[in-house]
Amino acid sequence: MTFAGLIDPDRAAALLDIRNPQLFAERLLQLAHSAAGVEELFAYRVGEGAPETLASSSDLGDAEERIRAYSRRFHRSDPAVAARLQASPETGFSCRVSASDIELGAYRRLCFDQPRFAEKICFGWRGDDHSLIVTFYQRKAGRDPDMAQLGALAQIAITGLTRLAAPARKEASPVDEIQGRLSEAYPVLTLRETQVCARTLAGRTARQIAQELGLGQGTVLTYRQRAYQKLGVSKANDLLATVMN
Repeated sequence: MTFAGLIDPDRAAALLDIRNPQLFAERLLQLAHSAAGVEELFAYRVGEGAPETLASSSDLGDAEERIRAYSRRFHRSDPAVAARLQASPETGFSCRVSASDIELGAYRRLCFDQPRFAEKICFGWRGDDHSLIVTFYQRKAGRDPDMAQLGALAQIAITGLTRLAAPARKEASPVDEIQGRLSEAYPVLTLRETQVCARTLAGRTARQIAQELGLGQGTVLTYRQRAYQKLGVSKANDLLATVMN
């Protein structure tokens, strides 16, 4: 017995490994076209204001014009808005919108009639303050696409686009690591005392620390001496055990 809706895991993994949004959208469209004859896709984030485009790809021309018009003028007239607003926070939703469901004439002509789209199929995730939506467009009226497979593709798309939109994680520097451990072990130290001690343990000279923190060299030595007095030590090596544990 076969089970509809599953996506080739190798192709899904390859898609999620892509770090270029445009290439991601192109490969996603290829999968959607194979699964359901999809010829255009548009993914966006929306909250209180206009939609923010996350990815788009099309086998047809003038796709950018349609996206701009939708984002600037037509999104409020989209029947899919109701599905989004009816969904509870932290839940998914889906809907199918045919060309005949579009009441605004300018919207229907530009985004459905001209490219000859029969319908669009939307999948989304509603968060606390915004929603992520992936829309698949197809031309053939009456086609019965594999909704389970399209839903699986939408889940991959939303996951991948969330990763692409996330800021790159900054790796902690050795000084940051040392400073964090000192702060946890010795809360009696002030921030400046901790900063100076961390940089001393990292091998910085007093002059280098002064330049890095925007302090005078004598001030750095004062902070270091105060820290040592508070901790009852006489040299930096006495603090190494704390950092190494």
